[in-house]
Amino acid sequence: MIDPYGPLGLEPRLDAKPWGGRRLAQFGFSLPPNELIGEAVVTATEATVRTGPMAGRQLGHLVKEDPWALIGSRGLRATGGRTVFPLLVKFIDGAANLSIQVHPDDASAALHRNTLGKTEAWHVLAAEPDAALYLGLRPDASPVGFEVACREASGKGAAMLGQLPAVSGQSVLIPAGTVHALGQGVLVYEIQQASDMTFRLDDWGRVDANGQARSLHLDDGFAVLEPSFRPEVISPVDLGGHTQRHILAACRYFALERVVLSRGMSFESYAPDTPQVMTCLDGVVDLATAGGMVTLRAGETAVVPAVTSRSCLQTTATGTVLRAWVPDLAADIIRPADAAGATAEEMACLAGPLPDLRDMTLAATA
Repeated sequence: MIDPYGPLGLEPRLDAKPWGGRRLAQFGFSLPPNELIGEAVVTATEATVRTGPMAGRQLGHLVKEDPWALIGSRGLRATGGRTVFPLLVKFIDGAANLSIQVHPDDASAALHRNTLGKTEAWHVLAAEPDAALYLGLRPDASPVGFEVACREASGKGAAMLGQLPAVSGQSVLIPAGTVHALGQGVLVYEIQQASDMTFRLDDWGRVDANGQARSLHLDDGFAVLEPSFRPEVISPVDLGGHTQRHILAACRYFALERVVLSRGMSFESYAPDTPQVMTCLDGVVDLATAGGMVTLRAGETAVVPAVTSRSCLQTTATGTVLRAWVPDLAADIIRPADAAGATAEEMACLAGPLPDLRDMTLAATA
């Protein structure tokens, strides 16, 4: 199939949030004045292509018109056949604590709105001293006690959550059903399923200027909460080779890899039947495909359509890129990780509390 697109450089949607700030400007995002911007939704349906022959078009419209070329068979599998972009990527600036929340899985979300569930992963870009990630219930906290605390709507539920220090460069995978909150002072890159289904359980007792609290979704949220899910920081799997490549997280819905390029180095990726999302974190990199090339600077993202399959990253200086795609877990994760010497446990932990890789890795390394 001929690639009519080339890499699609994107202009994201910017969302104001009561817990947002102004730090996304450091990644080159042009923030509207006098607003607290919490999210740059990089691959939103409304994200606009800024480069090439599709400049000015919205990503969602392109997917609707030609889903096989844009997201491929793996993308359609991840969305349950829905013609939406399967990899929702965001930059999130948590200047204040985000709400304590939980997301439904695919089955529960389908009952609510015939939509997808929301499994996600965070990669910490920056964190203030003593900042925290709130992930899962503490082992000594009962679900019943947590629900009672949340129904007071005073912020007491936070004391019953597990906490991990937020450290730049770390990653966690948060399955649907996990109670969680991004702590104050943390800036993250988030990769998730294409869903906005969030059930707010507690909002730290926050009220707006009129004394009004945001709505909670307690009955829906506690119906999908999985108390056993307690995500931990993932140890990246080093794939070796001349380029610094580390798999940061991987499950049935998405995989996330960090690629660090030194002067004059290049990295060629092959990912059939899935889009790839390339986000530059620092430096300047060129992203080339058979259909064209785009230059990415810190904070900029491009999508490689599924029809392209092959792409090449290169730099004349240095650059760090996060690469996300819908993986074939055996071919894209287990085989290269095994070849690089990763243990079965290291590979399994890439999926966090999910079992997606555990049985496969044990079989592959037996």
